[in-house]
Amino acid sequence: MKQAEWQRSQQARVESLLSGVPFFNEVSRDDADQRALLLAGTRILEAAPGEVVIQAGAEARGLYFLLRGELWVLGEGTPPPVVYRVSPGEVFGALSLLLATPRSATLKVAEKVAEGDRAKPAVLARLSFADFDEPRVALFSLGTRLALFHMLVHQIRWAVEVQRLAAPDAELEAALRKIPVYHGEKETAQELAALREQARALAALLCRWNDHPRAGPAMT
Repeated sequence: MKQAEWQRSQQARVESLLSGVPFFNEVSRDDADQRALLLAGTRILEAAPGEVVIQAGAEARGLYFLLRGELWVLGEGTPPPVVYRVSPGEVFGALSLLLATPRSATLKVAEKVAEGDRAKPAVLARLSFADFDEPRVALFSLGTRLALFHMLVHQIRWAVEVQRLAAPDAELEAALRKIPVYHGEKETAQELAALREQARALAALLCRWNDHPRAGPAMT
C-alpha cells in the first residue's frame, strides 16, 4: 500500500471519494473547522489487486474506510477462502482497535470481479483511531468524536444482528441484551463515554459470534 500521490493536488477528487462515507459527510456538513482537521488527518492510500492491506496477527493501528474497489477477507485454508467482501463506504479494522488485540484476519484487494476479469486497484482512507478514542490533545471536537462512535456502534450492532439471524445462540443473545444503551443527555462527554463502552462490548460480542460454527465473519 502507498499513499496516493494526488491527495494534495486533487482536493476535489479526495472530497468526492470521501463523500461516499456517511461519517465524513456528517462532519463536513456540521463543522467547517472540523472538516478541515479531518481532511488533514486522513491519509488516502492505494493498493493493487491482490495486495494485502491488513495481515492477520499484525499490530492494529489505523481505522480504514474503503472508497473504491473491493477487499476480500480471507479465512483459513490452502488456498485461503474468501469469507467476506468489503464494499465501498464500509469501515474495517475497527474490532482489533476497540479491543486492543492484533488483527484477526487478513484482508487483500480483490483479484478479480468476474471470471477472467481483473479487479481494479483499491482506494482507502486511513485515520488514527487514537485521535478519536483517548487523545492526549483534543484534536477533534466532542461532536466529531461522537459522530465516529455513533457510526461504529451502528455498524457493529448491524453486523451482530446479521450473525444473530445466521446463527441463533441463546447465550450470545442473552449477552447482547445485557449491553447497556445510553439514555442520558445527548451531545455530552457522558454520551461519548457510554458509546465507547458500548462499541467495545459489541465488538467483543461480534468476535464471539464470528467464531460461531454456523456463522462467518460479518465485519473486521
